[in-house]
Amino acid sequence: MKFKSLKQNIFTPLVSTDEWCKKYPEVDREYIWSYPLQYGGKPFNPIDIFRSSDVPLPSLDAVVYIHTPACLFRCPMCPFYVEVVKSRKDIMGYAKAVIKELHMYKKANLTKNLNLNTIYFGGGTATLLYPEDIKEIIDEVKKIIPNKGEIEITVEGHPCTVDYNYLSSLKAYGVNRVSFGIQSFDQNTLSKLGLKQTVEQNEKVLKDSIKLGFKTVAADLLYRTPNQDIKQLKKQLDRFFEFGVHSISTYSLELSIRQGILSKQLPSEEMDQKMFYFINDYMKKKGWVHTAQPDYAHKDHVQKEILTTWKAPQGQTIGLGAGACSSFNGANYYNVHDIEEYINVVNEGCLPVLIGQKFSLEDAMSRYMVLGTRCFEISKVEFEKCFGKKIEEIFSKSLSYLLSKGLITNEEKYFKVTDKGKYYVDNISKQFYSNNNRNHLQPWGEKMKGAVASSYLCVYEE
Repeated sequence: MKFKSLKQNIFTPLVSTDEWCKKYPEVDREYIWSYPLQYGGKPFNPIDIFRSSDVPLPSLDAVVYIHTPACLFRCPMCPFYVEVVKSRKDIMGYAKAVIKELHMYKKANLTKNLNLNTIYFGGGTATLLYPEDIKEIIDEVKKIIPNKGEIEITVEGHPCTVDYNYLSSLKAYGVNRVSFGIQSFDQNTLSKLGLKQTVEQNEKVLKDSIKLGFKTVAADLLYRTPNQDIKQLKKQLDRFFEFGVHSISTYSLELSIRQGILSKQLPSEEMDQKMFYFINDYMKKKGWVHTAQPDYAHKDHVQKEILTTWKAPQGQTIGLGAGACSSFNGANYYNVHDIEEYINVVNEGCLPVLIGQKFSLEDAMSRYMVLGTRCFEISKVEFEKCFGKKIEEIFSKSLSYLLSKGLITNEEKYFKVTDKGKYYVDNISKQFYSNNNRNHLQPWGEKMKGAVASSYLCVYEE
């Protein structure tokens, strides 16, 4: 493999205003999940992670996210960096490297004041890790990071990569939440989109998970699929509820350049909006909570990881593994994506950080709003407690605009996104971008193949 040095703007490139945002009432389809972005300024030095934060930290509740950017095949619409492997054996040694990286945070004494809320294994395909590796990582995280109550432990999986015995092992090792990329119960849709699982595999993984008694069984649903209508969408939603899942993430299909042939078969933008509001009404009638866009859950199964990562005031995220993203101690930073490079760097005693951005005070305040919007409710009290200023003082122009369009409401203690506004959640988020972050795109790891840092911070020597 050829490696390349990373230019600061490759990851979150600067683009024209027309390319960066869509103006209401046109919906903005860029999924806002990370903030602040890599806009430059003073070069990021990983040693800053270990120094006192330059900005107030809204919350010390913590997520430990373990990323495994490996898959047995690439789903055609996937925008993430993944490495296609033949079997679990191809990533032997990866879990050991993840644990070594975790211990770097312990060595730097950065975890003692945290409260561990959740451990999340994502990907890629997290279920390419052996259950024993997952157990070892869970045990080490629990040893190193303090916690005050029950920890939500999630493992994402693909229906093709697990069986009853695998799931049984996860349950025995303390995993209490599983999530699967089901996408559809229509075989024609699965085949058209190039997805490898069958309807039978989708059904079996949900049945097995419910039978084993995981506290929460979650699943992803794709809508706005080729030639889909409202009646077909309802049929899909009904199927998820028939299986007794506790949480559903609903994604409007975005095709990749690899799927251009299907573009003429997608429902219109108008139908997409109708489908969105239909899903919202359907879930309300079921009594479910719209935790964040695009996540719905039964009230007893709301995902802690979402609330800690996005809901204002946001907590701390330590990302471990190749390509993992961290938002920790007043900085956003990303690990090197290549698995072999990641393992080599960690085994040399170095923190595998590829690129990052230290928060300015303006970044920290706008981050509270940009990410908080995804969970529809932004606390005025917590903002003032954290930053010593009222939200209205900092964001008066943006708030006035959003209120005039009926996208948010101004209540005594909160600004809330309206039901109308939920469809435009990414439009709303971009209203709160700071000047430095405007016109920068979100980071999607597919661009990062072969990227390496010019140097890595040595935390300890073997």
